[in-house]
Amino acid sequence: MSLLRTVQTIDAGPVEFPEPFWCSGLHPDGGYKADIAHEGEEIALAIDTACHGEVRVLSASLYQALFAEHESRELVVAVEFGDPFAGDAHSLDAAEIADLADQLVAFAVGPLHQLIERHLLLKGGES
Repeated sequence: MSLLRTVQTIDAGPVEFPEPFWCSGLHPDGGYKADIAHEGEEIALAIDTACHGEVRVLSASLYQALFAEHESRELVVAVEFGDPFAGDAHSLDAAEIADLADQLVAFAVGPLHQLIERHLLLKGGES
């Protein structure tokens, strides 16, 4: 049984909807009905850099826009590449997220390792 949530919106008044177990539960009052969404726990890939410290490369979380007017209302995986404030979020279905995972693995074991080997070769094996 789902918990029912109510959010006060500026365009539709109080809006009631079921809250799934995976949602973070952050639904602030005062927005538009179309902006109400479920967002799951975020997982992120970050790397340490010498010049900028820790840099977020990508993040992903479950996402469902409950009353969206211009996007799917289906449950998707929201993926953001780079800076989360740059607005580069993409909604992926299960097949697309599986393809992304495969591409990340292929990139890590292929071109990225080749670049490491080339770097070590050019630096004379020092690291």
